[in-house]
Amino acid sequence: MTVSSMRCLLAVLALSEAFEHVASRDVAQLMGVRRPTVHNLLAALREKGLIDMERYGEVRLTREGEDRARTLERQRDDMALVFARELGLDSDEAVRAALLLMSGLGGESIERICARCGEGR
Repeated sequence: MTVSSMRCLLAVLALSEAFEHVASRDVAQLMGVRRPTVHNLLAALREKGLIDMERYGEVRLTREGEDRARTLERQRDDMALVFARELGLDSDEAVRAALLLMSGLGGESIERICARCGEGR
């Protein structure tokens, strides 16, 4: 999954937790990108079965999408915390570094790294 796709999925999760209805314009605003960019990202997430989306309407996570988003959120936060504490990165850089690393690795590798991140707590 690309960094942009991860950010989009996480944005839908965050908005879903805060609001009853989520629209693509809300996702675009939260991500700080244009609506056509978000439209393409949402279409890709829909193809993967991670969201349901009505044309020009509400965006909803599927059960699989919610599970995936919560896993990504946990993994991102675990890695970002280590990057901030151990490497002295500011919080924005730590989150970007975590997402970049996650986008280039498989799920099993990410889980092993996150397990090691938790050992230092």
